[in-house]
Amino acid sequence: MSAPYFLGLDASTQSLKASLLSVNLDVKSECSIHFDTDLPHYGTKGGVLFGEKGEVHSPVLMLVEAMDMLFDKIKNAGWEVDKIRGVAAAGQQHASVYWSESSSQLLSSPNPSSPLLSQLSTAFSRPIIPNWQDSSTTRECRALEKAVGGQEALAQITGSKAHERFTGAQIMRFRRIDPAAYDETDRISLVSSAVTTLLCLDGEVKGIDESDACGMNLWSMNKEERGWSEELLEVIAGTEGVEELARKLGKVESDGGKVVGHIGRWYVERYGFSPECLVFPGTGDNPATFLSLTLRESEGLISLGTSDVVLVSTSNYHPHPEHHAFFHPAQIAPSSVQDNEKREGAESLRYFNMLVYKNGSLTRQHVRDLYFDKSWEAFNAAVEALRPKSVEDLPSKAAFWWLLPDIVPHGAHGIYKYVTDPSVGSYFEVETAKRVREFDDVQQEALAILESQLLNYRSRSSSILEESPDISFPSTAGIEISLPRLTRVYATGGASANRTILSLMADVLCTQICKNVDFLDGEWRDVQWNSCSVGVAYKARWGWERTRQGREWISFDQVIQECRDERRRIRGGEGEGQGQEVDLAEEGIRVIATPGEGARAYERRVEWWRELEAKALEDQKEDEMQ
Repeated sequence: MSAPYFLGLDASTQSLKASLLSVNLDVKSECSIHFDTDLPHYGTKGGVLFGEKGEVHSPVLMLVEAMDMLFDKIKNAGWEVDKIRGVAAAGQQHASVYWSESSSQLLSSPNPSSPLLSQLSTAFSRPIIPNWQDSSTTRECRALEKAVGGQEALAQITGSKAHERFTGAQIMRFRRIDPAAYDETDRISLVSSAVTTLLCLDGEVKGIDESDACGMNLWSMNKEERGWSEELLEVIAGTEGVEELARKLGKVESDGGKVVGHIGRWYVERYGFSPECLVFPGTGDNPATFLSLTLRESEGLISLGTSDVVLVSTSNYHPHPEHHAFFHPAQIAPSSVQDNEKREGAESLRYFNMLVYKNGSLTRQHVRDLYFDKSWEAFNAAVEALRPKSVEDLPSKAAFWWLLPDIVPHGAHGIYKYVTDPSVGSYFEVETAKRVREFDDVQQEALAILESQLLNYRSRSSSILEESPDISFPSTAGIEISLPRLTRVYATGGASANRTILSLMADVLCTQICKNVDFLDGEWRDVQWNSCSVGVAYKARWGWERTRQGREWISFDQVIQECRDERRRIRGGEGEGQGQEVDLAEEGIRVIATPGEGARAYERRVEWWRELEAKALEDQKEDEMQ
């Protein structure tokens, strides 16, 4: 059975996308509207406009018009929208939408015979949506941190230190530069909750999802009851404006699978949606990607792109200025201070952490071009020739390539290469490390950059985790400690096509590396669907399941597992067994690489690498003083 269907939307920086999924989570179809090409009259480049002093934003009405165009496209494509029973939206994280005092009336009864654009032109008090690339709020960031005692204190409260793109600083600057427009603002949404509002069209601005609220520097994560931080609201709005700002921000949805409304009458009469179609809380693009991979506790994602991104799923709150902490976007959380009812089926709080590294694929390509004649084949051959093959084959050379000032570690910049001698003992090895301009063997350049990047991800992910499988060897030779590790890692991004990189990743992280796959036309293929819109469609499928009798408190993970089990039953084992070159961890998840004997050598070198990174940062300070 394919029907009922579930719809996920993704309002990203450059486009608005839709994914249609079956009841068993097969992706049936996708379509999109690209802002630059489909809506050229807004004049955007890469979906945004650039202003003065670091301002980056997009026109809010462009999003509204994109909604009109997307659903026209869905209709013309012949999607069976009358069979859709659940929908949810993802939106670019941090970006904010400002509703006017007349918005509720305009949102309550739009005419189905006319597009939304012509009816909602006065629904917004601010004509722009500040984009995540905006860097105009440094002054506000410093004020937020100062008010609570610094970066670490703000990260402890909200999950992140202050960032220019985060919503709290953006609201604070808006109030400073245009106080009249701020006063005329009735409600403030994130993009995900704004799209959710546009899906319901019932006169109510829908609440922000709790996971998405973690990208605002305003939501208290470090207290069991959780809520808007009055201390931070006061920094933005002053003592007398705290209550009003809290009202503008509204209620945060702490149950990710709660029904927040039905699809609006405008969609029913204009496009043929069923009035039974339910709408569920939206979430940010990063939480939505997290959901598309259905990361369980102690599992992770490594996206190998222009920037490398690491996501770590955990049951522990582990805030740190270097990274971001979020609540799990599909959990039935215990009630927050805003919730009136106590949830009978509430789960223990779950989290995920996100680390972002600027020096990703472009840095790897730089080393390839510099030493290996722009050939990935030559680069990979060098890695394979020198990589550890046994537990005694300890790495002794390291290279830190920070071509751009990095985020993790903060401000790291420059190129630092070291040669060490393991025979001098673990307590003296780094102390006696020799800094070099080049390695004697050019092949070492390929291995060293990958090892350094992957050991970074290994080291910092382990600091977020608390429990892990037993480790046979200590992480550092001669020091009896063991480090937690991720139990499974999903690899995405352009560089995830490089199997040598993934094989080394399996060794350094000492875990299996997986990819999502679909069984199409008799073979398994890496998925090509849009992660964000698929992730929130999963969320809608989970929410809809909870409306069925006796299923009110079923978990997201359980629903996804049941869908996968049903897909495998329908497939009947085709694509598995003798003669099939596929290793499935479970339905739709293919194992690409597993740890070899060299993994045990890397387990013994994590502390060594940490000390070398600290040395590189100290050497950077000395270089800058010269």
